[in-house]
Amino acid sequence: MGKIVVFSNRKGGTGKTTVAVNIAAFLADQGKRCLLLDLDSQAHATVCLGLNPLGVRYGIYEALVDFLRKKNWNPELLHIAGNNLTLIPSNQNLAALDVELSQVQGGELVLRDFLFEIEQSFDYLIIDTPPSLGLTTLSGLVAAQYLVIPTRVDFLSGVGLAQMMDLYYRTNATLNPLIRFLGIVPTMFESRTRISREILGELSQTFGQARVFSPLRRDIKVVEASSHALPVHRYAPRCRAAQDIRRIATEIVEGMK
Repeated sequence: MGKIVVFSNRKGGTGKTTVAVNIAAFLADQGKRCLLLDLDSQAHATVCLGLNPLGVRYGIYEALVDFLRKKNWNPELLHIAGNNLTLIPSNQNLAALDVELSQVQGGELVLRDFLFEIEQSFDYLIIDTPPSLGLTTLSGLVAAQYLVIPTRVDFLSGVGLAQMMDLYYRTNATLNPLIRFLGIVPTMFESRTRISREILGELSQTFGQARVFSPLRRDIKVVEASSHALPVHRYAPRCRAAQDIRRIATEIVEGMK
């Protein structure tokens, strides 16, 4: 049975998708069978793996609607994105998922039941959720065993982090008592700036050092890699961000043991 990890944050622009995509690709290159599920209608994870969401006719939205109505789905949903890496893509239709789920009793459980049918085929299933607190994000938390929250080291990101933790506690208490908070990935970190160091220290003080993973440093190579539809560890293996992704991935895997 695969381990399901949801990467989520209420606030946008935190590097959530960057972390999710690069962790999935790195683990796949380590020989682990990985599934990346793009649960965001912006479809940035889909784009990062080289697929144009405008050309996605059958994505996660269409599959979940089929699963709701017919209890089955089309296997063409699964796209091979590389050795050991499979993508479930998204498109703009996914923006309507909250409405679809709200009209069904127990709608927040649909994704969990859907993934139950395929999780045995993978070592890791990584979910990239939208920056919201709606039913789509809630579905990701209900389906997952582990939660990772990427957050920028700035003041406003702390607000989104607090809101995300509130949703986690409520989900854990009511809908998914098995989900476990693995920790926080600080992103856009710059060791030269006092604010970055101070916020990193505050995160460690609040959550404990064991719940704060190594930071992902700001690195233009991440942007360049995304534009080439490549994970940063393949695009620029020696850059700072590639080193950080290797370290973060290792820490996340260790945290799940």
